[in-house]
Amino acid sequence: MIRPWFILTAVLTAPAIAQDGGQLYTTYCSACHAENGMGATGGQFPPLAGSEWIKDTPDRAIQIVLHGLEGPVEVKGQPYNLAMPPQGAVLPDDQIAAILTYVRSSWGNDAGKVTPEMVTKARAATADRAAPWTAAEILKLHPLPKTPSPLKNLTSRVYHGKWEHLPKFDELTAENYEEEQDGIISLKHAGRKDFFGMVWEADFIAPGDGEYLFRFSCSDGGRVILDDQVILEVHGRGPMNGARTVACIEELKGGSHSFRVEYYEYDGDEGISLTWSGPDGKFSGALTDTVFQRPTEAPSIPVEPTAGRAAIFRSFIDGTTPRGIGIGFPGGVNLVYSADNLAPELLWTGPFVDAGDQWTGRGVNPTPPAGENVARLSQTPAFPIQARFEGYELDPAGNPTFLVRIGDTHITDHYQPAGGHSFKRTLTSKGESTTILISETLPVEPLEDGWQIGERITLQIGDAHPILRNNRLYLELPSSGATTLRYTLK
Repeated sequence: MIRPWFILTAVLTAPAIAQDGGQLYTTYCSACHAENGMGATGGQFPPLAGSEWIKDTPDRAIQIVLHGLEGPVEVKGQPYNLAMPPQGAVLPDDQIAAILTYVRSSWGNDAGKVTPEMVTKARAATADRAAPWTAAEILKLHPLPKTPSPLKNLTSRVYHGKWEHLPKFDELTAENYEEEQDGIISLKHAGRKDFFGMVWEADFIAPGDGEYLFRFSCSDGGRVILDDQVILEVHGRGPMNGARTVACIEELKGGSHSFRVEYYEYDGDEGISLTWSGPDGKFSGALTDTVFQRPTEAPSIPVEPTAGRAAIFRSFIDGTTPRGIGIGFPGGVNLVYSADNLAPELLWTGPFVDAGDQWTGRGVNPTPPAGENVARLSQTPAFPIQARFEGYELDPAGNPTFLVRIGDTHITDHYQPAGGHSFKRTLTSKGESTTILISETLPVEPLEDGWQIGERITLQIGDAHPILRNNRLYLELPSSGATTLRYTLK
């Protein structure tokens, strides 16, 4: 789904008919959350399979889709900081319901059906909201269901001392002993900030047979022991910033396993983080009351066309309006369509976009085009003021068709690659004739078979009727029929 977050990078608008939630998810959500719901790009995106955000009430996920989400969020014991733009203005209620129904009933999820009426009611309840949700805000309204800890009979012991390496705790005398009834590993009983160590022991109750993933990080050092075998260890002194995080996969039988965690803190910031996930992602969570932080430097996450299919990037893009929709075609020609001005505003060649900062920094800054020599065609509305954006559709190759309505006149604006650094744009009208702005910011000169726009763009317009006025190039669209343009970038 949706990058919960849930993260939507594409939008669908289609006739209000029965919707296939699985097909909608594959087309519009799997690029971020993966077809198996485990999160794309090696887990850079939050998973939906087994996600606690999907369980019980559907209102939590509905509100995130409608209004978006910003700020840190934790999913299945892991922290994320991704941009989820609001989709309520462009995604209809029946499609939100179909997608969420599919997500809530797939990959081991067993939550109930979401109906269009539920979405309509949720939309009306927050119709005045203008800003995206934060995790704290949405969880205040719709708290997450509590997941019982798999650690049973958990105890903790506290030791005092200055260690830069793990001591032999069993040869030392503990300063304090506690029974941790909540099954959560915490430093709350340490009694000091520096120069101490702790040992926790418990029974880890594996809910089923299969592979279990454990992630461990701490400041300063420690280790995890499962069934009397060391499975994870952090040495020396250092911060809990993600760079010292270690992980492993263990094959376990369902049932009880002995579990021990040893930890020491020299001085400075203290912290310990341990998370787990079970077979097929059905079970997961944090075993500690804190979770590790990811490295502060955003990783590079290039978004590029794959397998001959265009790439769609719907987030905040530098150089265009807030509702910019990026399209990267196979062959290395790219554009950004503004859903506010109803026009292709930016064109460039080479790499499409690098979403590393946007998808791991939650959109602090707009994402710039990754290529060079970006050309701006326009920056004002292309149609009369009463024109309205009605969403877009993707064909099987990922090529978009944008939908525009001007009163009773309907216009489709389709884009597809045309070989090399070229793409075709086909405008089809049904209703009354209208005039559309093509270019306004670059010098325009006529050619024998088209127009030269700036130094890098040539435009072929076929039998269309061009109008050049004060260096602004317009086309007159007929009341019915198609007009095909071909853009070529040097």
